[in-house]
Amino acid sequence: MFFPASTLLHALALLASASTFAAAQTPTPITTDELYGKISSTAAPAPGFNVNGGSVFTNFVDAVNNGQLFSLQTGSFVYEKPESETVQFTVHNWCSDLTFSDFSNSSLMGYAGRCVTRWVDGAAEGQAAGGQAPGGENTEGNLLTWTSGISAVYVEQQNIFEGQLHSSTDDYALRYWDDGSKTAPTIGWEGHDEGDMSPNAATSSLSNFGELIWVSVEEVAQLFNTSVDEFTPEKFKQVYMNIWIKEHAVEAETNNPNPEAELAIIEQVKNETNSAGEAMSPAAPNTEEDGNGESPIEDDDSAGSGRKLTSVAARFVSACLRVFGI
Repeated sequence: MFFPASTLLHALALLASASTFAAAQTPTPITTDELYGKISSTAAPAPGFNVNGGSVFTNFVDAVNNGQLFSLQTGSFVYEKPESETVQFTVHNWCSDLTFSDFSNSSLMGYAGRCVTRWVDGAAEGQAAGGQAPGGENTEGNLLTWTSGISAVYVEQQNIFEGQLHSSTDDYALRYWDDGSKTAPTIGWEGHDEGDMSPNAATSSLSNFGELIWVSVEEVAQLFNTSVDEFTPEKFKQVYMNIWIKEHAVEAETNNPNPEAELAIIEQVKNETNSAGEAMSPAAPNTEEDGNGESPIEDDDSAGSGRKLTSVAARFVSACLRVFGI
């Protein structure tokens, strides 16, 4: 389920899948000597550097200076349902709204923030294996984009950044270990969602391993066939807000047995942002209004509509929501 504009994304995902996960289900016999040859033969030259001689702080510095970070997450999902097939997957993360430690007065180096995450490949296969996706079921044209949280901290004793990503409306969590390289190894898991009304809630528990591939804003612009100006920390705020509102509305309607409190929070967020003239009301999923149809989102300054974006912002959000599959 690749998107036409994401040529670079497709290529990177195929590369990662072919090199790391091709033999995930039926590995051939191996020896310990073979595995020794897979790891670096040299130790890190000094604290703060990785085994390749690069800085452990490379990705952290980029996040501080740019106010955002991008990654592809690839790997293998193994669901709890007996005899279900292992799922190879790829998702894309755009993270911003970052808060950093005051490392100018402390040795602590870390960050926490928000992300927009979307399926690129493996969504339908995951549903068939018993899984569910945050924000909606894994069917083409449905809500396959969701919000996530991210955090990481430098652990001096291990000379590495330990980090995590987790879904906002589901209990999926991912851990990663960032040594400043282009890729970082990951493990992830999801437990049971007791009380969740999704038809796949009873079989959605999973374990996974994989890697994060850090990508630059230039690479992101290339894969979305647009300019770097469309992916800024300022524009992230609007995209995140719209996806968060729609995701929580779908979750409250379909997967929450006691949705009243969640719906009240959604209305509060909509009212707060509407009063500032910055947000638009979410449309029902799978309608022209929600960005899946051909009609763009139009400006509307009428009272109570909540659609008070400027024309530039409205066009951007409409395009972004379509790009992200909602």
